[in-house]
Amino acid sequence: MPQLDTATYLTQYRWTLVCLFLLFSLLVSSVLPTIKKNWLIRKSVTGGLDATESSKEQGLSRKVVWIWKD
Repeated sequence: MPQLDTATYLTQYRWTLVCLFLLFSLLVSSVLPTIKKNWLIRKSVTGGLDATESSKEQGLSRKVVWIWKD
């Protein structure tokens, strides 16, 4: 059975580790900083965790706004 061949198994294992390391590096270097930047922008716009209290103080309401009128 080729799945249990030691030489084949070790090369598959190495390629799996290399691919997972590259995927992890891509995630840490580009995806996570983008998510953090968007989260910080959203947090600064909404006013943090207590957005409902600050929006009531500013006279803002959370209601559905239709873009297209019928």
